[in-house]
Amino acid sequence: MKKIKKNKNNYYIKSFVFLFLFFVSIFFFSEVEASSLTSRLSGRILLQVESKGEAYYVNPGDLKKYYLGRPDDAFVIMRSFGLGATNIDINNFLKNGARANLSGKILLQVQDKGQAYYVNPLNLRLYYLGRPADAFAVMRQLGLGIKNSDLDQIVSGVLGVSSSGNSGTTVNPGEKLVLFSWKYKNKQYSLEQVFSDSLYNSYKNSDKNYYYPANNPPENLREAYYSIFLTQKSGDNSIDNLIADLRKIANQEGFSDDQFVEFVMALVQYLPYDFSKKSTDPQNFPYETLYTGTGICSDTTFLSVLILRKLGYGAAVFDYPNVKHSAAAVACSQNSSYNSGYCFVETTNYFPIGVFPSSIGTGQAEGSGTNWNTLFSGTSLGEVEILQKSGGKYYGGMSNTINTVNSIVKMQQNLIEKGSELKSLQDQLSQVKSQLDQISAQAEVYKQASDWTNYNLKVEEYNLKVNEYNAILNNYRLKLDVYNFDVVLFNQTVKDFYQN
Repeated sequence: MKKIKKNKNNYYIKSFVFLFLFFVSIFFFSEVEASSLTSRLSGRILLQVESKGEAYYVNPGDLKKYYLGRPDDAFVIMRSFGLGATNIDINNFLKNGARANLSGKILLQVQDKGQAYYVNPLNLRLYYLGRPADAFAVMRQLGLGIKNSDLDQIVSGVLGVSSSGNSGTTVNPGEKLVLFSWKYKNKQYSLEQVFSDSLYNSYKNSDKNYYYPANNPPENLREAYYSIFLTQKSGDNSIDNLIADLRKIANQEGFSDDQFVEFVMALVQYLPYDFSKKSTDPQNFPYETLYTGTGICSDTTFLSVLILRKLGYGAAVFDYPNVKHSAAAVACSQNSSYNSGYCFVETTNYFPIGVFPSSIGTGQAEGSGTNWNTLFSGTSLGEVEILQKSGGKYYGGMSNTINTVNSIVKMQQNLIEKGSELKSLQDQLSQVKSQLDQISAQAEVYKQASDWTNYNLKVEEYNLKVNEYNAILNNYRLKLDVYNFDVVLFNQTVKDFYQN
């Protein structure tokens, strides 16, 4: 009688996780002097536990905190503070720990491939920062909880290089170099821009109130108020300079006009959200947002609208009073949001143009998940008011986005159908296996009774059933291979869509 080897064939659907969950030891600091606190936390990774666990790195070089943002942002920021180290030093530090003067610093193995390591101030051990996932693993493992009141005592820094830094861009006294880092089509980009301290202070100290005669109020107060922030001061060429440098990159990449709009909007979408900003703080002018490299929804919306207008596109502001949120919008001739003639552009997090978030957290948009049928509906944000409408060129990329979503929906449905088919085959295998067990038990009874005639009949029946089992199993394996290939393709398509 033939023996059957059990084949364990597990089929599965990979799931998507858009949020990183950090489990950290929480330690709250008592209130101390800011300078003392900052010195004590030099080189530490801090987690804002009274908010959403936003992570900051206290750079030992200037004792300022730097917002780490998303996995790719954290990776770029932490590596940007790297110090060169030889292979001998790195190997020695890996075995014995780093020197005390390297506490909290980032080391780059310059004689190899520039591998980055974080020197933990607590034990001077090296932690590898090879990929964005590795950098976030370090944050999860070594992050230190801190209260908002203590975090506010540490001066914020913006990633950039001063005139004494290593950048190839010349920075004069009274200027600031800001490094923008973002992704488009899942490819990492970065760009340096120089900003004027005096122009920034001029914007910052400007009167950000709208005045009108008591007997002649504007028809729409917010419409009039927003116009303040969409007007540039004399000598402010920041948007033009930014667009010019972005076009150089776009020309090298061969982007179409629609892709260039997406590319530029992605830069804004990847600006870190300013969770430290209070509800009573005034909005930023676009120059302030670029200078600080951060902002809230209104700040990045104004910046996006101004950029779109500079590009020659029609633009507008979508306001959502129910959730206290605002977003930009670009003129589009077809498939517009709310049939308004404008396509929604979320600016506080990356979303393809026209795609709405599923919710608004503490001011920042959160993922749409995989409910593909509601991606282009803004019902989750409540009532919309469209302000600051202007005419111009039309963005025509919505059809491509819709086609991509339709393709994803079909792929998802295909996986569901193939999953059901695999489940049916599994049930058949289980049923035939049960029949084989019964036949085997009957054959054993005949064997014990030395009834060889019936025993041999059962052996023949068993072997026929084995052939049936193997035929189903082979079919199952073939379909499983196809299914798993489709799962990989589906996951990659979704990852590309959301740039995860």
